[in-house]
Amino acid sequence: MSEGCVRTELKLTAQPSAAMGSAQEPEDLDSQAEMVADTVLEVGERLFQVSRRALSLHSRYFEAMFFGGTRESSEHHIVIRGIDAAPFQALLEFTHTAQVLIGQENVTSLLETADFFQFDKVKLLCEKFLERELHVSNCLGLMAYSQHFAFIELHASAMNVALTHWGDVMSQEEFKALPKETLMQFLKSDDLFVPREDVVFDSIMMWIMEDPETRERDFLDLVAEVRVAFLSLSFLDILVKRSKRPGQADTFSRLIRRLDSCPPPSWQNVTLCPYTSRSYDTLYVLGGKRDKEQQELFLFQPKTGTWQACSPLQRRNLTQYAVAAVGNLQSCNSSDASNWD
Repeated sequence: MSEGCVRTELKLTAQPSAAMGSAQEPEDLDSQAEMVADTVLEVGERLFQVSRRALSLHSRYFEAMFFGGTRESSEHHIVIRGIDAAPFQALLEFTHTAQVLIGQENVTSLLETADFFQFDKVKLLCEKFLERELHVSNCLGLMAYSQHFAFIELHASAMNVALTHWGDVMSQEEFKALPKETLMQFLKSDDLFVPREDVVFDSIMMWIMEDPETRERDFLDLVAEVRVAFLSLSFLDILVKRSKRPGQADTFSRLIRRLDSCPPPSWQNVTLCPYTSRSYDTLYVLGGKRDKEQQELFLFQPKTGTWQACSPLQRRNLTQYAVAAVGNLQSCNSSDASNWD
């Protein structure tokens, strides 16, 4: 797990569902396991006395092994290779208590073991734990991890963290190793959250420059997802000047010249470009009691629903308050500004 995350250990309980039936109640399983422990499983050089029935109620793997007509269905000592004893013991205890202790130290081994033995409830609890641990520093890794285990909710949550913290995510080492298809998925999204569309272009260049020999051919496909209508004029001016410099042989200049000579359709016809800006929508609110020497100033970002305190405005508020939305300042008269704090 990421070093930036707080170390966490949680005891999680599986909630009974209609599909599980009353046989899944912890008390019933405990009594069953004690009465009908009928098989020895050798896992990681340890021996475990187990109940076939209790294991089969939780695991499709053991249901097929014990009641599917396999060779093991008639054996009473079964060796399972390639599995560590500790996570298997945690799964075995889960069949008695419907609880499992999950922490950063064991979540990976527990999840992989639960996946191998098809303990679906434990897999779900591991997924919930990983959702709690989501952070900018690990969201790309957890996206890939969630795809391997078909964790739809974890994948969506991890992707949302990446989309809403793109400026931080693009500086991560895992960003440089993203497959083109995953990067394209981000670039196409309306939910990509950036201060300026310029950042989207920069992220493409950063990804290509990590391995220019193999990634240059993807440049025009990727840059077609940049919403050119929302690039800043100063940024476009830089691109134009780079494209006109004679004798520049570096990768960046070469790609800009290629863009200039063969722009994607969305760069040639802005009507083909999405109309939605992905840059920050911001709301500035200032106010305070009448005749104060400075006024409080706050920044609100509607996309994330967060408020941020800014440096106070060094002037008195006599008769007015003001709101600035996305850079457009509006001033409104207030008949009683002293009551608005």
